[in-house]
Amino acid sequence: MNTLQQVRVRYAPSPTGSLHVGGVRTALFNWLFARKNNGTFVLRIEDTDLERSTEESVEQLKRSLRWIGLEWGEGPEVEGPYGPYRQTERFDLYREAAKKLLDSGAAYHDFATPEELARFREETRAVGRQPIYTGGLYRDMNPEEVRRRIETRKPYTVRMKTPREGQTVVHDLIRGPVVFENANLEDFVLMKSSNTPTYNFAAVVDDAMMRISHVIRGDDHLSNTPRQILIYKALGHELPAFAHVPQVLGPDKRKLSKRHGAASVEDFAAQGYLPEALFNYLALLGAGYAADEEIFTPDELAERFRIDRVSGNPAVFDEKKLITINAVYLRRQSPEELALIAAPMLIEAEVATPEEMQHDMPRLTEIMSLLRDRLSRTAEIPESVSYFYGAELEYDQAEFEKQLGKEFIRETFPELLLRLQALSEWTEEGIEEAVRGLAAEKEKGARHLIHPLRFVTTGRTVSAGLFETLALLGRERTLLRMEKAVEEMQRLPTSSFDEPGAVS
Repeated sequence: MNTLQQVRVRYAPSPTGSLHVGGVRTALFNWLFARKNNGTFVLRIEDTDLERSTEESVEQLKRSLRWIGLEWGEGPEVEGPYGPYRQTERFDLYREAAKKLLDSGAAYHDFATPEELARFREETRAVGRQPIYTGGLYRDMNPEEVRRRIETRKPYTVRMKTPREGQTVVHDLIRGPVVFENANLEDFVLMKSSNTPTYNFAAVVDDAMMRISHVIRGDDHLSNTPRQILIYKALGHELPAFAHVPQVLGPDKRKLSKRHGAASVEDFAAQGYLPEALFNYLALLGAGYAADEEIFTPDELAERFRIDRVSGNPAVFDEKKLITINAVYLRRQSPEELALIAAPMLIEAEVATPEEMQHDMPRLTEIMSLLRDRLSRTAEIPESVSYFYGAELEYDQAEFEKQLGKEFIRETFPELLLRLQALSEWTEEGIEEAVRGLAAEKEKGARHLIHPLRFVTTGRTVSAGLFETLALLGRERTLLRMEKAVEEMQRLPTSSFDEPGAVS
């Protein structure tokens, strides 16, 4: 059991690509655990894979973590007492630790060539045994011979002398005790022939020297843990507590990926999810919170978080629930905040010009107030508000004929245009009075005018309240679209079928 008094956790990604949802959930669990226990959340970049690690990925990881709301107490750009926080800057520490293990006899120089290792695997498989490598002649080679080979520059790796008997038990905070037979563990490599560390060795050296109290990570690392425990013990370090978080699956129970629509933090940001919503949803995913609880602040999530309640089963990603949570957070945004989000999106989508946005923010704020409850993702904004900009609309011809080909509409719509043109003030109340008044005079329900008017002015059969919409659309755009529609109506075949419209 870990006896370190201060809670210190770490998130240690490899910068070889975008930050995946499973990875950010693990980071969240670490952050929540640290926050709950007044501990420290450390970010460490494990960039020893020199061929695949890139500086671009490092920056991308930091951006994604900060976007979702995770700041680290120690790590790149923040630093702290146990840095540096990039493994490529810590090579001397690994070499020093390897020397300590070699001097104590817990590790050895292995001079096996790739050909020897391949032959060993072939021969053991041929006789029906697992190829568990235990060093052969090199494990207990005479020190003088070892020295001679090193002096003649024979390539070697440094391997752990794994005990051949007994068991190594991982006391996992999520799964309980997990037992590994030592006889099934090979003499694993600590330092490669390039004199760089393997993942297992570097992770232990770093966690021990950074005084990490709890290692909370994905369950794909569970098989690494018995090896790491052996390294801890050989170096004389206290063991941290371990918790292995199950992976995140798509609805088809396969590992979440882009085939499910999104997989990385950047994917979700591009699709219009707010960082607060993704934080909230991922923190709940498989964390054992009560089923009727969904919307929390980060501090509320931290207060309720318990690592021993995290499910030992894979979590299934439910995008419908994420959309529901995102819609709640969108409704919590003020119209002013949504307008600031919307403006650059409208410019990028070429819905509006930069000049329009510069002078149109008050109206855009009112538009966002009108549409806020109808949005589930910010990516919907350009399409949702597009009819408020530009002059003419493109109509679906079949729907146009359905809405405006009726005899009543052909006769009444031009008169409705005249009444709206005659309004002294363009207000929601004035527009509604003109529409409902004309319908009453014709002894028709207002819906018979509202539905075709909505279609003509927005290009849609469903919208927010029509009269509020037209007030924001403005006199000029509304009347221009109605005039064009009246011209087009004259070319439609007459239909006596008077289909009811929708009520505003």
